[in-house]
Amino acid sequence: MTDLDEYITKCEACAVPDSQINTTDIPELTEEDFARGHFKYWKPLKKSVTFRIDFDNLSWLQSKGTKGYQKRMNEVIRWARQNGCPLV
Repeated sequence: MTDLDEYITKCEACAVPDSQINTTDIPELTEEDFARGHFKYWKPLKKSVTFRIDFDNLSWLQSKGTKGYQKRMNEVIRWARQNGCPLV
C-alpha cells in the first residue's frame, strides 16, 4: 500500500456519511441564484475546423477588423440555429 493509498483510506474512515450531514441551514437555490452564479460564465467546448468560405462573406465578417471575425462567425451561426433558420 502506497502512502497515498494509506492517506485515502484514513480519510475515508474519518469521513461523515452523507446521511448524517445537516443541510437545514443551507438555503435552497433559486433561478435568480443560478442567473448570477458561476454557470453564467460557462464556456462551451470549442473545436478547431477548416472550411472554405466565399470571399465576400469573409470580408463582411472581417469588416469590423480581422481580430474576432471567427467569434462573429460563430455568433451568426448560433443566432441562425437558435432562431430556427433552415439549413439549405
